[in-house]
Amino acid sequence: MKKSNTVFLWVKALRAPFFSVTVMSAIIASLLAFKDGDFNWIYLIGSVAIIATANGGINLINDYFDIKTDNINKSYTPFSGGSRVIQKNLIGHKKILIAGLASFSASAIIGIYFVVTRDHNLIWFGLAGIGLGYFYTAPPFKFLYRGLGEIIIFLLVGPISVCGTYYLFSQSFSLESLLISFPHGILTAGVLFINEFPDYQADKKSDKRQLVVILGRKKSRHLYLAMIAIAYLSIIIPAILKLIPIFLLIILLSAPIALRAIITTYKNYNKEKKMLPAQAYTILITLINGLLISAGLALEKFF
Repeated sequence: MKKSNTVFLWVKALRAPFFSVTVMSAIIASLLAFKDGDFNWIYLIGSVAIIATANGGINLINDYFDIKTDNINKSYTPFSGGSRVIQKNLIGHKKILIAGLASFSASAIIGIYFVVTRDHNLIWFGLAGIGLGYFYTAPPFKFLYRGLGEIIIFLLVGPISVCGTYYLFSQSFSLESLLISFPHGILTAGVLFINEFPDYQADKKSDKRQLVVILGRKKSRHLYLAMIAIAYLSIIIPAILKLIPIFLLIILLSAPIALRAIITTYKNYNKEKKMLPAQAYTILITLINGLLISAGLALEKFF
């Protein structure tokens, strides 16, 4: 196999393009630190590397332990149903496990460097991130199989990543960093949730008790609407109360895309292939809102 093909396969296995969603947590936190006068390029690069490698570990371990569900999933999309590299015999099952453990190890090594050189309290963010990330799919906890996937993703991408990165910059915790972590964490959990709609039949057959399986697709539409609404309200209300910069209301620019995602979900919740636009819209609003929050923090710095 050519080297270029090997690299492409591992990019696919890692689902690397989707790292853009999770590393946005580091971008948001770094702009908050920039606003507060604590920015440092080394810390930004380091936090992006920690989050990306941990994300890679989560995805690979997920593919390894999700093999039963992914094998019977006939409604997978570019956004859901795993990377499919095992199912297509492109990469061996055991290699995926080894690579997943290596990816988590890389995240831990980078993190330990900052624990030693910057602040020992960072260890708690690292332990929480790697622990929740590994047991997201792995036994004995298998959070994803117990209807807890969205909560874990919210914690990992929201408070743990944003507050942890901000702590790396400032060596302090702030209410503002916690509040700013909410919308991105909720929307990223929404990405997981919307991807459960096409996977519904396979998840149900393999006893994978995700929220859409527990609630059913019809009722899950309402929870999706609530998640999107809460994500926006988690910025609007604190901004009005002056707990976070008023410039963060710039996220309202993405509301039309969010509305399209909601309408598509309500119309096509039971049609796997027609849910593809809703999946794409959800990822898009998560990325756009991350950028808009970052832009709002930058505006606060200069104006």
